[in-house]
Amino acid sequence: MTSWPGGSFGPDPLLALLVVILLARLILWSCLGTYIDYRLAQRRPQKPKQD
Repeated sequence: MTSWPGGSFGPDPLLALLVVILLARLILWSCLGTYIDYRLAQRRPQKPKQD
């Protein structure tokens, strides 16, 4: 195990970085999905043009 600068043992820095990246992706993906749903909900009342 590698030690943190403080001297105490902790998780592998690469593993911690991976977890942070995955959490960031999850949060961003959730926000993006909410935004897309919001945009689609705004467009829904418009009726398509009929010839």
